[in-house]
Amino acid sequence: MRLTHTLALLLAFALGACNGSTSKPAVAAAPMAADAAEADPPWVGKVWIATTSGSARGAMLVFLPDRSLLMDSCFETYRLSRWGGNSERIRWLEDSIPIEAEVSMPRKDQLVLHVAGQDHDQTFIAAIVPYVCPDMPK
Repeated sequence: MRLTHTLALLLAFALGACNGSTSKPAVAAAPMAADAAEADPPWVGKVWIATTSGSARGAMLVFLPDRSLLMDSCFETYRLSRWGGNSERIRWLEDSIPIEAEVSMPRKDQLVLHVAGQDHDQTFIAAIVPYVCPDMPK
């Protein structure tokens, strides 16, 4: 996305230089506004531990700024997916099945996902470092 903005600025500058204009091109302000609108939501870059009843023990989500999603738990294999969306809606693939959810943060350390097609919310809390997986049930 930033490469596109950079190319647009270079093209606008070159066109302005060719016609002898000394004023800034009108498109120069657009990249700043687009970058500001694309700021990561506050839940990106944090480790979220599941608190939903029935979730795998130690289940966690990490939405990374590069749009990778790490899903893991203490006793299951991890998964890497791509995610997209904004601060209110998010989507990702699980085993080629598209998942879409509404996102809310009732508190800065709580994440709630209302997954489309499910009748209950998935709730998470921000992990506190250090974090150790709970013991496996016996």
